Amino acid sequence: MRLKGTHRAIDPAATWAAVEPLLGAYGITRVADVTHLDVIGIPVMLAVRPSSETLAVSQGKGATSLLARISAVMESIELWHAERPQVHEFTAAATELDLPYRIAELRPRRRWVPTETLRTTWTPAVEAGTGRTVPVPLDVVRLSYSGSHFRRPRIFSATSTGLAAGNTYAEAALHGLYECVERDLLARSGPRRHLDPATIGDPDIRALLDQLTAAGVDVAIEWLPNPYALPTFVVRLWSALFPIVCGGSGTHADAGVALSRAITEAAQTRLTEITATRDDIPSDQAPATDGCADPGFPASAGGVSYQSVLAEHDGARDDLDAELLRAADRVAEVRGRRPLLVDLSTRPDPLRVVRVVCPGLAFTAGRTLDQGGES
Repeated sequence: MRLKGTHRAIDPAATWAAVEPLLGAYGITRVADVTHLDVIGIPVMLAVRPSSETLAVSQGKGATSLLARISAVMESIELWHAERPQVHEFTAAATELDLPYRIAELRPRRRWVPTETLRTTWTPAVEAGTGRTVPVPLDVVRLSYSGSHFRRPRIFSATSTGLAAGNTYAEAALHGLYECVERDLLARSGPRRHLDPATIGDPDIRALLDQLTAAGVDVAIEWLPNPYALPTFVVRLWSALFPIVCGGSGTHADAGVALSRAITEAAQTRLTEITATRDDIPSDQAPATDGCADPGFPASAGGVSYQSVLAEHDGARDDLDAELLRAADRVAEVRGRRPLLVDLSTRPDPLRVVRVVCPGLAFTAGRTLDQGGES
């Protein structure tokens, strides 16, 4: 189902009707609308989960309030599952397993640790496209900043990248895989091309851009050509009213969805700074002071046309399973490793939660959106 800025297996109203009764079971106590704490008006919501072992406040964005509400709740539910993965566990050394990847491709935290011979905990994953079972370290699946998991030495740097929820297994896995590809591209110094916003005719994207223009917000859009042949964009926003450059990015087989995600994520980033509710915002950060020295970004005249970007890609398919297979095949062709999928679902009837692990794909913590672009 194609919606404003997204693809979903079922209608969003049906998704919300199925998920809303479960919020208490996942520890979510409140869903707050913070859209109008900024002047833009692009919907942004917060889901609050006080007993979280990761982030107590999760953000969600979308082209409509309902989509933003679902986005926030899904992000919180994803983290709930990653904090307490109900998966099969076993102990072994990597040398005892027939792994189709090298441990180093999972980014261990310390290069001197003998990860190949160290006995650690593993869990089965499914290799996308082949269906075969492939072990992955539990520490790249689980994510927790408290309790025994936090206190003991951690071999791998676990992040939320690749963690996704959806109405179906394919929808969740595809969302997680696109996020892995997006972060890989942001971490690499590949080419970037400025995109001319005036050439965008998509009515949904134009509506978002018109909101930004009406709010007096400057917009810079970059397109990232890439070997995966998946549309990927970076969007940066700045205004004199809130003089801090805020960015967002998006990857999807549908260029319109990818660009919509980048725009709405940039708006969400602004509200993250404005509300200051995320647990991982540095306590010594002073946005008002920092913003006084932030001149924004230089205006770029022209740029590539949106039509030329569309011509580089063949678009998304209505069949999410086929789209997942195609994306997995592209990752395998480019990096030589197939994505690995771990089903974390605890209530698979209303929603599925999947952790996507991609050996060989890059990831960089911190700001990766402001590497600049080329005309």
